[in-house]
Amino acid sequence: MTNVRSWKFWVIIALALTTLACAGRRERREDAREERRERAEERRAQRAERTDSRRAESRRTERASDEVKTAPAAQPAAQTTQAATFQPISTAPVAAAAEAKVVFMRATNYGGNVAASLFDVTSSGEPKFIGILRPQNKIEYPVRQGQYTFMVVSEAADFMQATVVGGKTYYALITPRMGAWKARFSFKPLRADDVDGAQFAAWDRGTRIVTNTSATLSWARDNAASVADKRDRWWPEWSSKPESQRASQTLNAEDGR
Repeated sequence: MTNVRSWKFWVIIALALTTLACAGRRERREDAREERRERAEERRAQRAERTDSRRAESRRTERASDEVKTAPAAQPAAQTTQAATFQPISTAPVAAAAEAKVVFMRATNYGGNVAASLFDVTSSGEPKFIGILRPQNKIEYPVRQGQYTFMVVSEAADFMQATVVGGKTYYALITPRMGAWKARFSFKPLRADDVDGAQFAAWDRGTRIVTNTSATLSWARDNAASVADKRDRWWPEWSSKPESQRASQTLNAEDGR
């Protein structure tokens, strides 16, 4: 009979418990590794699916572009898929085709010197670099009439849609918000009444126009993959916002001046 008071008995019990604990930890580590492998495989599959989708969409866009080239000149150009899903809330009449512009303004020092990078993501292809905004800067971006989607990138990404009438100028503030490690940014479209106010006049006077340099263009080239990844990551979240919230981040045709 085993003597439960013997030290040998308790040593055996302790060794058995230690062995069971080690086996449990090994099993949990194996489970965790397997779960990480599954998540990594799922992310790879999702990236591959997004890549295939973008390529297919690019081919459809090219075919649509070829059809537009053979259509009568008076017909408007076909919209890209991303713009086509945007339902304009404006009923303003379409003016004669003429160049317009959207002015992006960063009118405060909030957010410090963290850069806010702007892109035109109307097309499903590679995001089109507009420029980099720092405090008290503004960028003028020429566009033709139509519907657009813009993106601002820092730690995360946010979006704004716009319906633009030819011959008019539209304004949007780039506003900082708290991020996990640094400032994030959002768009605040300025309505026609805002542009006519005294506050806008102060913003306009207090900001200076900046244009791209070799350094900003180099940054855009070096970070193209990261920017595209942020667009793909954050666009579904923006699209799922309530309609009223998306409307508040949309420039309407009648907002131009």
